[in-house]
Amino acid sequence: MLKGGFFVKIYLSFWLIIVLVISTQIALDHIDNSGPFSRMRDHINTSLSLYGQAVLAYHLIGDNKTANKLSDQLKTLSGIDAYLLNNKFQKSDGSPETPNVVRLAENSLSSGKNEHATDNDVEVLAVPLIAPDGSRFVVIGKFGRKGLLPPPRVVPNMALRVLIVMVISGLVCYLLARYLVAPLVVLRDATTRFAEGDLSLRVGSRIGNRKDETTELAKDFDVMAERIESLMKLQRQLIGDISHELRSPLARLNVALDLARQNTGAEAEHALNRIEEEAQELNEMIGELLTLTRLESGNESFDTAQVNISDIVREIVGDADFEAQGSNRGVKLLKCDDCPVLGKNDLLKRAIENVVRNAIHYTNVNTDVEVSVKRLNPDKVEVIVRDHGPGVPDAELGNIFRPFYRTSESRERQTGGTGLGLAISERAVQLHHGFVTAENAPDGGLTVHIFIPLVSH
Repeated sequence: MLKGGFFVKIYLSFWLIIVLVISTQIALDHIDNSGPFSRMRDHINTSLSLYGQAVLAYHLIGDNKTANKLSDQLKTLSGIDAYLLNNKFQKSDGSPETPNVVRLAENSLSSGKNEHATDNDVEVLAVPLIAPDGSRFVVIGKFGRKGLLPPPRVVPNMALRVLIVMVISGLVCYLLARYLVAPLVVLRDATTRFAEGDLSLRVGSRIGNRKDETTELAKDFDVMAERIESLMKLQRQLIGDISHELRSPLARLNVALDLARQNTGAEAEHALNRIEEEAQELNEMIGELLTLTRLESGNESFDTAQVNISDIVREIVGDADFEAQGSNRGVKLLKCDDCPVLGKNDLLKRAIENVVRNAIHYTNVNTDVEVSVKRLNPDKVEVIVRDHGPGVPDAELGNIFRPFYRTSESRERQTGGTGLGLAISERAVQLHHGFVTAENAPDGGLTVHIFIPLVSH
């Protein structure tokens, strides 16, 4: 489906050019007198010449009755009042002509050409004729300006022609604009999906061999995508390998720590306890790294089942509130709609729990982390986790789900955590076809929104 202003701009630009060309041609026809008015007058001149030859023939044989009948028929069919003037500029019945018409007839006879003039808002045409005996006559045709317009039955035909031209030109412009914009739509869709994590996406086959700049752009995109995918795979593999390799020296460190406890006295107990704490934190970080590597590799496969988000959140809130009491904080469940989703219970619990525990770290003392579960519509559930801490600078909100990303001094390492929890939460939610966003609350604190599709019935 083609959307967006670029397609509309191209389409309307092409169509406007066609309309301007047609309008300009009509205007030029009017300016240089070669338009419908002039063409209609040419037709009248021809008609008057034919009429004049016929009337003159009847006039020469004295059959004025038939000549008058021809004049009546011409007036009935075309609205033209036509008659014959002799070389004295008199009508066949001997009645005089007006001075203006006489001058026009004189000019026509002297020039030997058709002459045109306007007499009291009446168009007058004079056509010179020469009889076989050499005598000269003039055919006069009079009609109002409306007479120059096509008969009423022609107007709908002209409107229909204009409509057909506009429809055909509009269709051609649409197809041309669609042809030009289609590759950009494909590339835009590809970049959006690529940014969402589909690194295997390529566009060359979708655009085809158009032999223009868009083909080259598609090739460049594919080369870039292949390079980025390769680098990301190497990065994930490196992190995974390092994490696995660190497990062995860490295990040996714990063994050495136990031996040190047995061979030292109480004076070394404090230092050994600190070593144990750091080793435990390092072990947790390695575990988080391995988890994140599995989730980002795309190789994390799991059996899905219908689980209730509300049950998971109630369990998390209960455990987290109990632990938060030790630091004079709390976790409160404000709302909890019944929301079944399709996924893995442990992975969803890990995703929501990481967000809740992160909020506990940063909410102010003597405040509660507020959690809500809302059914937005028949297709989606929203889990909201809001703390009352320092919040995050607006410019950095989009980065807090990146691994190891830390913002200002208010979220330094001393507050706890490995810097991987929110990254794991985002990837786990994405594996359930959802997404995570964060925003600063108007009255302070950070609010994280988790959206997950509900089970379709």
